[in-house]
Amino acid sequence: MSISEEEVLLISSDSSTAEAVRKTLGQSGVGLKVKKNIATGVKASRDSQIVLIDSRLSDGDCIDCLRSLNDLNTDLLSIVMTDPGSRRTGIDALMEGAFFYITKPLDRDELMAVLERAFEHKRLRRESARLYQCTVEEFLRRKLKGYFAQIQKVGSIALYETVVSEVEKALLTLAMEKTGGNQLQASKILGLNRNTVRNKIGKYRIKKP
Repeated sequence: MSISEEEVLLISSDSSTAEAVRKTLGQSGVGLKVKKNIATGVKASRDSQIVLIDSRLSDGDCIDCLRSLNDLNTDLLSIVMTDPGSRRTGIDALMEGAFFYITKPLDRDELMAVLERAFEHKRLRRESARLYQCTVEEFLRRKLKGYFAQIQKVGSIALYETVVSEVEKALLTLAMEKTGGNQLQASKILGLNRNTVRNKIGKYRIKKP
């Protein structure tokens, strides 16, 4: 998903703030939805969304809004806009799970930089979740595509041996870390003979954690 397919939710009753955000997004193609209070903002919110929250709202403040959003949604990336000199509010917002806070009046360059950071964080988190949800076979297939691309560039390599060695070394290392370096316990986890585990540890020069 590109940045132009994203949408930001702004919760603010201040028309000048809304206009500043709209101008900041400018030609980026990012959609903007504006709600003027906590109640309508929470109703319009959704999981994994980027939300800009103004410091003062008609039915509460940014901390109240942040808590209400977090109660309903998961993985929100909330950016709080605090009044000048209200650093304490920004810190409180971070402690409540805000992604970032910025101070008003809004600086366009700073706001866009924070938003771009939020978009990238969201992308990485989405990619991480996708990797955790895939099967081992799917994960390996994705990784192997990189090896095949390298083969085309540098010529033939012992692909089978390379992949098997990398996977074997990773499994042994994880098993040793999990068992605190106990080879007997590691062999039970891996379903291998203890002597086999010892020999492979020597082969790959795996150090005791």
